[in-house]
Amino acid sequence: MTQSTPGSHPVSDGLAIVRRMLHAEVARMRAAGIPVGEDEYRGLYIPDSEADRIIAAEGPQLEPGGEDVSSVELERLREELSGWRERPNGRGTRLAALAGLSTFEAGVLLLCLLAESDLTTERLVAYVQDDVSKRRPRVELAMRLFVPAGEREAARSSFDASGPLRRLRLVALHEDPGQPATPLLARFIALDPRVAGFLLGRDEVDETLQPFARLHRESPGAPLPRELDESLQALASLRPSGAAPRAVAVSCPDTSRLLSVASRLASLGGMPLLAVDTGAAVAALGVEAAATLAMREAWLQGAGLLLAGVHELAPLEREALFREVSGAAAGTLVVLGSASPVAWPGVVIEAPAPDFDDRRSLWTAQLGSEHGIPGAEIDALAGKFRLSTREIEEAVALARGRALWREPRSPRLEADDLYAAARARSTPILNTLARKITPHYAWADIVLPVDTVQQLREICAHVEHRHLVYETWGFERKLALGKGAIALFAGQSGTGKTMAADIMAGALGLDLYKIDLSAVVSKYIGETEKNLASIFSEAETSNAVLFFDEADALFGKRSEVKDAHDRYANIETAYLLQRMEEYSGTVILATNLKMNLDEAFMRRLHFVIDFPNPEEGERLLIWKGTVPAELPCAGDIDFAFLARQFRITGGNIRNIVLAAAFMAASDAEPMGMAHLIRATRREYQKLGKMVTEAEFGQYVGLLRN
Repeated sequence: MTQSTPGSHPVSDGLAIVRRMLHAEVARMRAAGIPVGEDEYRGLYIPDSEADRIIAAEGPQLEPGGEDVSSVELERLREELSGWRERPNGRGTRLAALAGLSTFEAGVLLLCLLAESDLTTERLVAYVQDDVSKRRPRVELAMRLFVPAGEREAARSSFDASGPLRRLRLVALHEDPGQPATPLLARFIALDPRVAGFLLGRDEVDETLQPFARLHRESPGAPLPRELDESLQALASLRPSGAAPRAVAVSCPDTSRLLSVASRLASLGGMPLLAVDTGAAVAALGVEAAATLAMREAWLQGAGLLLAGVHELAPLEREALFREVSGAAAGTLVVLGSASPVAWPGVVIEAPAPDFDDRRSLWTAQLGSEHGIPGAEIDALAGKFRLSTREIEEAVALARGRALWREPRSPRLEADDLYAAARARSTPILNTLARKITPHYAWADIVLPVDTVQQLREICAHVEHRHLVYETWGFERKLALGKGAIALFAGQSGTGKTMAADIMAGALGLDLYKIDLSAVVSKYIGETEKNLASIFSEAETSNAVLFFDEADALFGKRSEVKDAHDRYANIETAYLLQRMEEYSGTVILATNLKMNLDEAFMRRLHFVIDFPNPEEGERLLIWKGTVPAELPCAGDIDFAFLARQFRITGGNIRNIVLAAAFMAASDAEPMGMAHLIRATRREYQKLGKMVTEAEFGQYVGLLRN
């Protein structure tokens, strides 16, 4: 149902009626002989003369007469107020209609507004309440003005907590400071500041809600997919017939798209959208206050309401919110927004996160027509980084900032800027469970058999083109699980497993996170699963490569159950197998003991790559490639001898060269064969291997120097 925008009609007619009712009440009190302001406590009262002056200044006085004449005038004004409430236009009458206020309740609002907006009325209110200190209207005065004597007892229910005045927080009741446990009739009535502002023509969002809410008069976000938009139009077309629900739940992991869906529903009803961060509002105000103020603000603005972040609430808070929303006024559009589906007993819309085509369109739109970035690079960004709409917007802004800092006079955006910004906008992995490794190797730095290198490149191709195979070519519909790239690197320490992961992450332009197994594996039951759940959940949106070193510690073979420890160890392994199947990102697992891995786990791998110990020719390339060009070297170094004589891995070779460099620095001379021979012996000793002088051949004499 289309809601009209807030009216601009003043409430002055209603205020004028209430002002005349106060005048009539003054005349009635005097005609009845009620002593007001004429005893020895004159300083505590408003004198009759001042009341006369206020009345005279505000308009013609009531013709003199008895109490009956004044009572008749009050009754006539009550009927006039009832007619005012029925008028179709004006903020006061619109609020009365939205909240379902009776004539009495509408009069209460006007009386409070009159006292707040006109200080002279304050003194007149104090006069008819016979106390100069009581300048705010009390319940007793409201009943005296707006309700005939015989109906006042029933009118007390209007101030119940379940009545619209208090349930919608239009007014608040305050006790008399000098009277503990103040009776209802003696309580002061205070008009809510936002309601007062609305009645006086102001449209700012409630001050209490401002930290958590934003009013969108224009539709935010990117256009929605055609099928989703058509479904929203079909749902919105039901609203004029009354067949549409009062509230719908919309789930989408992309907060910007969720906002677009809610905004589209509101715009189809001809309304702006009030978006509220429900989690933050509930934390600050409580469920009942947050929901009431949000729905009330939406009514006052003539807007649809998005309660975003419902998934962040605790179960009991969510149930309480649902109860509040279920009691919303008919025709009010309320959208319950969450990152994942919630158990709302009504219409639930599951909006998909942006797919590859959506992300590519978002990157292109944000970059503009003169960005100069090749289409292939944009495709790669859209395929590798599953960023949300907002994250893409922020990534482009960050990339432009990098380009501006690099060349302030003539900034030129490059693909590297976009990759760096995309990595920065990806959700980081928990620092306590994983360590970020900055890639700094290239394909030319690693020495492996040709087939092994080709397998590594095939993994990169899997990541590069998964959007094409899964989304465009339809394999996503054929495979419920296992859409990630899961690879096992098997080989002894130092054969290049970590280096290969480093190279792949750099080639793909992705961050590399090495999982800290000492922080993940716990002796406490359930803690290991909890830690792994955190890693995999955050990795889903991190667009990073996860690297598990010594994976056999986590993915070992399930054993025969002999005690409780065995049972829970098997549960951990089974849980890991399940999460690996569900994961859609890139995971690399390294192990020195391939035979120790569970067979069920091995079947779930996409790639298994063996890293053999290097042969002589490969060792020679490693020896030469490990020496930096800047390192001063003596002419006696015999790399061929070292490669032929010592069957060690690339990691050992790097350790030897580094140790030899420090020895050379200590001797203040270029690194020579003597330094390398001594460093080799130290490396063997560190490994606990037996080394004989004969192994050093013609260079054995260098050991004694």
